[in-house]
Order: sequence, then C-alpha cells, then structure tokens
Amino acid sequence: MTVIPAKTIDPRQRSAYGPQETGPRGVALRLLGPLEIVVGSSEVQLPQRKLRQLLATLLIRPNATVSNESLIRELWGDRPPATALAALRVYVSQLRKFLIRHDLDGRWCTLRTRAPGYQLQVNEGILDTVCFDRLCALAAESASAGHHELALKQYREALDLRRGPTLEGLRESSALSGTALQYDEAWMSALKRRIDLDLKLGRHLEIIGELSRLVAENPLSEGFCARLMTVLHRSGRSGDALAAYRRTRAHLIEELGIEPGLELCMSHQAVLADDSAFHLSMRAAARSA
Repeated sequence: MTVIPAKTIDPRQRSAYGPQETGPRGVALRLLGPLEIVVGSSEVQLPQRKLRQLLATLLIRPNATVSNESLIRELWGDRPPATALAALRVYVSQLRKFLIRHDLDGRWCTLRTRAPGYQLQVNEGILDTVCFDRLCALAAESASAGHHELALKQYREALDLRRGPTLEGLRESSALSGTALQYDEAWMSALKRRIDLDLKLGRHLEIIGELSRLVAENPLSEGFCARLMTVLHRSGRSGDALAAYRRTRAHLIEELGIEPGLELCMSHQAVLADDSAFHLSMRAAARSA
C-alpha cells in the first residue's frame, strides 16, 4: 500500500494540551476536523477513502467491538456489493499494515479481530475526542467548585483541539455524521460556557469583538446573540444591544418562521428593564435638583 508523503506540522498550531503532546513521539489521532494521524512532527495519511472511513468508524467507538454489519453499512451504505465482507477484510488487513508500518500497532493502538467484527484498542490519551471530553468535564468541575480561572483555561484548551468541522470530508455515512454533529454541538456548548466564564470574571470589553463575529457567523444562534446583548449592555451600549436583538429576531422570523426563545427574550427584557430604571432614576434626580 502506498503512503502519501508525510506533511510537517507547524508546532505553533499545536494546542498547549492535547493528544499531539502524548508520548515520546507526539502520537495523535485527530477527529475534531479532517481525520489526521500524527507521528512525531509529521502527519501520515491513508491514501484510500475507504481506509479513512474504516479508521474513523473504529475511532468513534474506541475499544469497542464494531460489527462487520455496521462497518459494511458505513463503508457502502444501504446497498453494499455482494463482495463487501471480503473487501472489508482486505481493508482491515491494509489498515493493520499501515499501523504497524508507522509503529502505532501494539504501542498506541491495536486492531483486533473480535466477533462479530473488529476492535481498535486505543491509548485514549492520543485521541483528541477523548481529550476534549475530559477537558470539558474537568472545566465543568472546576467551575462548579468556584475555580473560574482554572475552568476558563481548561475550556480554552478543549476548544483549541478543534481544527474545523468534525470529521470534515467523511460525514456522509450515518454513524460518522451523527458523531460529527455531536462534537460540533459539544464544541459550541463549550464555547458558550467559556464565554459565560469571561462574563462572570468581568471581561466584557475583551470579548465584544469575538461575540460580534460569532453572531455574524451564526445569525440564528440565540445563545450568542443573548451573550452579545449582555456584554454590549454592560459596556454602556444598550442601543447596540437592542439592535442586535432586532437583527436576530428578524433572521429567526424570516428563515425559520419563529419568534425568539426564552433565553433571548429574557436578555431583551433585562436590557429594557435596566434602561427604564435608569431613565426613571435620571428623572427623579432632575426633579430633586
């Protein structure tokens, strides 16, 4: 099997924490973006799409046995050829040789035949999805314990693991598509929690630009708009906060035919209530002057 020449990885693109730093050779298996296999400072690539699909399907269920039926469905869909099982065995053999050739098999992962299919045993410290899950869990624990700076650092490290849409280029099959959507949503959720910590720590001015960009890129996201309204209002820009609400509401009505949900409505009411209270206090001060 021909292997595509390795591509050098720029060390500046690496996260401060993650699977790329695990082990003496910096071995990493990455799903949070296009599928990547990193050994040392280089990326090695499986040349055939079916081999990439096979590896990805095994990696989304690390250390679990994936049945031949499931693997065939992921590789060929609902209408596999009559020779699918034989072809699957050939692909598994090629994948095993690839892992051995790059000194991965036995040290970092082991591809085993396990009835009724195959199992990829993985040192989970080299798998970015596992590192992401662990960092998010640690961040949630830190935040619950009141260690907000630590939680912020852990969320940032988790978010830095993503290089693009999860499993980009391999999302057509059902299991891979489902996992990709799950991690894309988990990443967005972690981003919102990180922003909430920035708000809790009073870093409103520092994140206005980021939130403005996120709202522009995700015009139907009520969560991002609600947070942008908060930072604008707390920065003395209530008019801009209300304008952001009107824009998002218009997008929701035009594209989805719905009104804003509870979170965005509450943010809107909070801005209006604070503005009303401010104007009342100003009038009272003017009358007493």
